[in-house]
Amino acid sequence: MRQFNLVRLAFFQMGFGIMLGFLHDTLNRVMTSDLGISSTIVFGLISLKELLAVFGVKVWAGNMSDKSHVLGYKRSPYILIGMLSCVFSFMLSPVAAYEVNIAGVEFADLLPAMAQDAGLLKLVIIFLVFGFGLQVATTAYYALLADYVGDKHIGKVTSASWTLMVLTTIVSARIVGGYLDIYSPERLMNVAFVGGLVALGIALFAFTGVEERNSVARKGEKEETLSFGQSIKLLSSSPKTLLFAFYIFVAIFALFSCEIVMEPFGADVFGMPVGETTKLFRPTMGGTQLVFMLLVGFMLNRIGKKRGAFIGNLFGMAGFAVIIFSGFTLDETVLRAGLVIAGIGLGAASVSNITMMMTMTAGRSGVYIGLWGTAQSLAMFMGHFGAGVIRDVVHAFSGDYMWSYAAIFGLEILAFGVASALLPLISQDDFEEESKVKIAQVLAASGAD
Repeated sequence: MRQFNLVRLAFFQMGFGIMLGFLHDTLNRVMTSDLGISSTIVFGLISLKELLAVFGVKVWAGNMSDKSHVLGYKRSPYILIGMLSCVFSFMLSPVAAYEVNIAGVEFADLLPAMAQDAGLLKLVIIFLVFGFGLQVATTAYYALLADYVGDKHIGKVTSASWTLMVLTTIVSARIVGGYLDIYSPERLMNVAFVGGLVALGIALFAFTGVEERNSVARKGEKEETLSFGQSIKLLSSSPKTLLFAFYIFVAIFALFSCEIVMEPFGADVFGMPVGETTKLFRPTMGGTQLVFMLLVGFMLNRIGKKRGAFIGNLFGMAGFAVIIFSGFTLDETVLRAGLVIAGIGLGAASVSNITMMMTMTAGRSGVYIGLWGTAQSLAMFMGHFGAGVIRDVVHAFSGDYMWSYAAIFGLEILAFGVASALLPLISQDDFEEESKVKIAQVLAASGAD
C-alpha cells in the first residue's frame, strides 16, 4: 500500500499541468492575439499567482497546515481547499476573458480604460483566487510529501511529479489543439470546464487517504520553526544564502520567462491560428524538455548538478538565439530547430536547478525550500509580467512585434549567461556551514526579544 501511495502522490501535479498549460498557452494566446488585449494586462494577470507567493501566502499556508487540524488532518484540508479554488476559478477564466472590453486600447490609454472595465475586475479576482489556490495546494502537498515520503525518496517523488506535470501539459496541448482546430468561444469554455473536472479528479485520486488522521510529522517536530520575518532576517544576514537565492531568481527567470510568450509569438510573427500554435510550441519545446529532464536526471550523479545546469544554460542561449533568427527570417523549419535546442537547455537546466534547490537545505527543508520558492515565484512574476510590458512598449516604439520578442528572448539569453557566471560561486558545503551559525543567531535574537 505504501508504494502505491508514493505513486499516487507523484500524480498530483498532473492536474496543474492541465490547468497551467491552458492558461499559459491557449487562453493567453487567445486574449493577446485574438481578443487584442494588451499583453501587459494579460501577462500581468497570469503572473498574479506568483505575486501572491511573494506576499507570503506560501508561508501562511505552511504554518497553518503545521499548526491546525481539521477533522484530525493537517495537510489534506488545505490541499482540497486549494484545488477547489483553482478548479472553479479556472473554469470561469475563459468566460470572463470574453467580457473584457479593452481590446485594441493603445498602451498609453491602458490605465483609464482598465479602471472602467468590470470584466477586467472580474478576471483579476479569478486569477487571484486561482493563485491563492495554487500556492495553498502546492505548499500543503510538499509538506505532505515531507511528512509521508521522508528524505530517502522525496527527491524521486518530486522529480516524478514534475515530469508527469510536464508530460500532462504536452499531451493536453495536443488534445486541446486538435479540438480547437475548429475554434469558437464555446469550445474554449468547454475545454476549461472539462479540464477543470479532470484536474480535480486527478488531485483527489493522488492525495485522498494518504495522510493518516491525527498523525505527527516524521521530522522537524522538535525543531523551532522560523516565522516569515525571521526567514527574511536569515536571508538578509547570510551572504551564501542570499547568493543562492539570487542565483535561483536569475536561473528561474531564464527558464520561465518564455513560458507564456511562445504562442503569442507564433501568432504575432508567423500568423499561426490557435490550433497550430497549441500543437506546435508546447509539444515541440516541452516534449524535448521532458526527454532531457529524464536523461539528465538519470546522469546527474555522474555529471553533477552544477555542470548539468551549465550545459542547460548553453543550450538555452543557443536555442533562443536560433528562435530570434527564425522570427526575422520567418523560417518555420529554423523555428522548429530552435525550439528543440531550447528544449534541451530547459530540460537540463530545470532538473539540475530543481535538484540543487532540494539539496540546499542544511537540514531545514521547510525554511530553505520556502525561501527558494519565494525567489522562484518572484522570478516567474517578473519574467511573465516583464515580458508583457516589453512586448507592448517595444511594439509601441518599433511597430514590429518581432523586435518585441527579440528583446524578450535576448533578456533570457542574458539571464542564462548571468546564471552560468554565478554557478562557480555556489558551494553547498559553505552554505551549510554558514546556515548553522546564522539560524542559531536568528533564533537567539528572537529569544532575546
